[in-house]
Amino acid sequence: MDQNFSLATVVTTLLPLAAILAGLMAVAYFGRRIKSGRFGLGATAPSAISIIATRAVGAQSSLLIVEAEGRRFLVSAGRHGIRPIGSLDPAPPSLPHGEPGPA
Repeated sequence: MDQNFSLATVVTTLLPLAAILAGLMAVAYFGRRIKSGRFGLGATAPSAISIIATRAVGAQSSLLIVEAEGRRFLVSAGRHGIRPIGSLDPAPPSLPHGEPGPA
């Protein structure tokens, strides 16, 4: 069996493979940037609904504080679906770190 590989054979084989790999990496990189809105193409208006906080309360259950139209709600989420628990009072203004809250 003749296994005579020249440098030219190796280069002509690996160069196209490296170009294809570099092209795939570039497509993945720019795809992520476009999707995240860094180019302004995938950017959307701020969502009217946002999740402020989540807390797991079991293996398959959690509580969420959801804000919609300036109001906050406590919601449970689990394997049986999502259910509203109640409306929350507006959040107090945040205090600088280390300052005690109202007594």
